[in-house]
Amino acid sequence: MTYEEFIAKAIRGRSVNSLAKAWGIPQTSLSNYSLGKTLPDFSTALLLAREAGMEEAEVFRLLAREDARRKKEKGRIKQPLEKLLPSFDLLLRTANTCWIRIRRVAQ
Repeated sequence: MTYEEFIAKAIRGRSVNSLAKAWGIPQTSLSNYSLGKTLPDFSTALLLAREAGMEEAEVFRLLAREDARRKKEKGRIKQPLEKLLPSFDLLLRTANTCWIRIRRVAQ
C-alpha cells in the first residue's frame, strides 16, 4: 500500500475540514497530509491507522518507507543543483556588479 492509498483509506471520501474538526487537528495539517505535502506526526499517524483499520506497526513502516523515498528523491534533486550553485553564484555576483555600475552611470 502506498502513502496516498493509506490516507485515502483513512479519509474514506469524507471532508477534510469536517474530519479535522472531529479529530481535533488543524485543517491545514490534515489537508497537507491528504495532498502529500507533509507526513503526519506520531499521534496523528495512530489516529489515521485506527480510521483506516490498519495495524499501527504497518502504518509506521509505511510512513518510514515514504519518508525514506522522499529523502532519496530530495537527494536526486539536490545533487544537480549543488553542481550549478557555484556558476549561479558567479552569475549573481556579476549581475550585481553590473547593476552597481549602471546605477553609478545613471546618477
